[in-house]
Amino acid sequence: MKKFGIILIGIFLIVIIIYISTKKTMLAYIPNADEGTISVIDTEKDQVINTIKVDSQLSDGIEASRDGKQIYVGNYSKGELFVIDADSGKTLDKIKTGKNLHGIDMTPDGKYLYLASGDFKEGDQYNYISIVDTKKQKIIKEIRTNSKSPSHIDFSKDGSLAYVANILSNEISLLDTNKMEIIATIPVGTVPNEVEPSKDDKYLYVANVTDGTVSVVDILKQKEIKTINVGKGTHGLALSPDGKFLYASNRGSNDLIKMDLETYDVAQKVTTGKTANHVSYVPDTKKLYVTNKDSNDLTVIDDDSFKVIKKVKLGKTPHEISFAKANI
Repeated sequence: MKKFGIILIGIFLIVIIIYISTKKTMLAYIPNADEGTISVIDTEKDQVINTIKVDSQLSDGIEASRDGKQIYVGNYSKGELFVIDADSGKTLDKIKTGKNLHGIDMTPDGKYLYLASGDFKEGDQYNYISIVDTKKQKIIKEIRTNSKSPSHIDFSKDGSLAYVANILSNEISLLDTNKMEIIATIPVGTVPNEVEPSKDDKYLYVANVTDGTVSVVDILKQKEIKTINVGKGTHGLALSPDGKFLYASNRGSNDLIKMDLETYDVAQKVTTGKTANHVSYVPDTKKLYVTNKDSNDLTVIDDDSFKVIKKVKLGKTPHEISFAKANI
């Protein structure tokens, strides 16, 4: 009997060891644009666990592969897309786009990256969307848009539509991802930067930087149906997991707002850091992350209390946030 008990304890310990060794932690990856590094954040502890040096400068966008094995970042004016091994931080490949590289966004199935070439400059070279096959690690399509300076892109839940914000022509584009071509262009506010689809994909929310507003676009009708004032310099957007609330980060007023999407009322507001830049809802938590462009830090906000629970120091000029699970 004693021997049997020892065997059970041994089996229990083995199970614990296997669980610990296979347990994955959600990591956040943030590009520090003006120093060319990526901050890697343990989202359970809300702390930087690694800083990856990539180049002298990075683009605003970033994406982690769905399996968490690779990170995609760009180097902006050089127009190069880096494929980085998430474990070692080493560059595995470099894809030359021949264009400016601003936004980097991945389709829901992880098969393609959409690269936006926009900048606050006039010129044909800033009006492109390049599509990268993540398996082949090569550009398979270039789309010359009639709009000016596409910046950030998001997708419908089924991945059939891409939503493109065009910062210099004050409109968003709808792109058929199967045909890989633009099918509609919809006027919105001034300098639309980020887009966020509703949970049912009926509406698209657009952050208009100059206006300090959020545009509500009816996707089926293909037109703006409402504009809501939310702050100064509205730049980043995120949706709550249940789809009931929209969060907007405001660069000019240095804050984050929480909007009730049933009434379009701003329910709560919290001061973040200097020049609140991008916002993301941390998966499987009740926390929000906000990068602050000019105070070079990350604000962690509890969604229930809507209060700041932590500040995390980052590198110079942090921008977008991407998440993936990994063993650490």
